[in-house]
Amino acid sequence: MKMFANLCEIPELSRPNVFIKDKEDLLKKINQIVSDGHKKLQIVTDFDHTLTRHNMDNGDPVLTSYGMFRECPSIPKDYKDEENRLSEIYKPIEVDPVMSDEDKTKHMVDWYVAGHKLLKGMKFPKNELEEVSQKMKECFRTGVRELIAWSETQQVPVLVFSAGLGECVVAALRAANLLLPHVKVVSNFLAFDDTGAIIGIKGDVIHTYNKNETVIKNTEYYEMVKERNNVLLMGDNIGDAGMAEGMEHCDVIIKIGFLGRNTDANLQNYVKKFDIVLVNDHSMDIANAILKHVL
Repeated sequence: MKMFANLCEIPELSRPNVFIKDKEDLLKKINQIVSDGHKKLQIVTDFDHTLTRHNMDNGDPVLTSYGMFRECPSIPKDYKDEENRLSEIYKPIEVDPVMSDEDKTKHMVDWYVAGHKLLKGMKFPKNELEEVSQKMKECFRTGVRELIAWSETQQVPVLVFSAGLGECVVAALRAANLLLPHVKVVSNFLAFDDTGAIIGIKGDVIHTYNKNETVIKNTEYYEMVKERNNVLLMGDNIGDAGMAEGMEHCDVIIKIGFLGRNTDANLQNYVKKFDIVLVNDHSMDIANAILKHVL
């Protein structure tokens, strides 16, 4: 077990696109997680543009989980057009560097309610989704496979906490062989009627600004982590920084934020919310550099 005297001992943290809120506090958190070991650790991560990249090397944007659904050939054009219209309205609000989280939350609820209303009555193209998910295998960040393999070996639970479409998240993870028994997905899963038509979302809608671990109490995942008081948390949105809230037993939380949109305007906001902010980074190098010392 190696205790660190200085963050410089983790070279990945010295890269020019890495921004740290409080170096002394981060050093303390890393040493505590390393000292407590893997049996006290859980990993909580967003999916879209966190486990997956923002863009491919050629500049093409990576599909979100809802984007995967839109790519299914049988999805009607009027749905795609209206969904794109909603995205053009609400996506800028989601990443607005000035608007308060409280005001953003109201808009996010409106967005998700409107988007889910569009889905009602549609048939879910499961076979087509499986084909689309094959395209996602190359869209995960470099190092995600190593992170999942390490967590499997060390028996560290991984919660994939997504405000996206659960069926698509699961399909992408399965296609990449990342949906292992210790990896659990909490997301917006569809509800169907007897004919297989979509009637809405199961349970409460999960959006960017209400993702926190209160929703997993009394679930299988909660039983896996109730004795694990340390968290490595990763997300690409300001709201993701609160994903571990609601778990009263969590003592140490290292928050890693992936900033890949509107970077100049949002950097300071991200630094306030996350312990580590990675700007235009396509890897899991920071997370893996920390985890390799947790035995």
